[in-house]
Amino acid sequence: MRGYLFPPLILPLFLLFIFLPFFLLIFVIGASEALSIAFEMPREEALLLFMMIAVGSLINIPITEREGRVVEKRYYSFFGFVYRKIEREKIIIAVNVGGCLIPTILSLKLLFSLPIEAFLLSFLLTTLVTFVSAKPVPNVGITVPMFIPPLVAAFSAFISAEIFRLNPLIIPKLAFSSGVLGSLFGADILHLKDIGKVGAGIVRIGGAGTFDGIFLTGIFSVIFAIYLL
Repeated sequence: MRGYLFPPLILPLFLLFIFLPFFLLIFVIGASEALSIAFEMPREEALLLFMMIAVGSLINIPITEREGRVVEKRYYSFFGFVYRKIEREKIIIAVNVGGCLIPTILSLKLLFSLPIEAFLLSFLLTTLVTFVSAKPVPNVGITVPMFIPPLVAAFSAFISAEIFRLNPLIIPKLAFSSGVLGSLFGADILHLKDIGKVGAGIVRIGGAGTFDGIFLTGIFSVIFAIYLL
């Protein structure tokens, strides 16, 4: 039989083209369903909202500029003399529309339908755990283990609902808002002091767009919260 089976010439590319669209489709369906549940909207509107986030992931808005690491540059003359010039690297901090701005606006919108004491408890727990878990990695950014923030957001939302005797149906909303805002503060805002350790260039908050930790935390927080109901 081996003589009749001809594998693709480039197997990794073949698997990429076959399985990547499948996984993207599953992610789009899952994310749209999570948005639909959290915001109590029809699936069509949730899918449209997801597409807006996907398009917004292409847009970064610069908000400030900071000085990074001190670097020494050397200039050589024709006669062998060395001139040293001390400079600081420039770091531009930008906000990604799809990965940060839109999810943050959505989370703030949810706050009007949430008991503030329950949100604060869930938000503070998520922020604290995310802050401790986040680490600056040179030339990469602020990194956080992927599933820690959404798991903490989901469990803290469930605990808050139990403590304040809330309707269980509010847990997905609580998980989304505390997950997004908790990861934003815990991983990014509270670690701005560590930006200089990352390196020069542009640091994008929510820079991975639709696949950034801020947005994914909100989506997976809702999914995990649903399993807790």
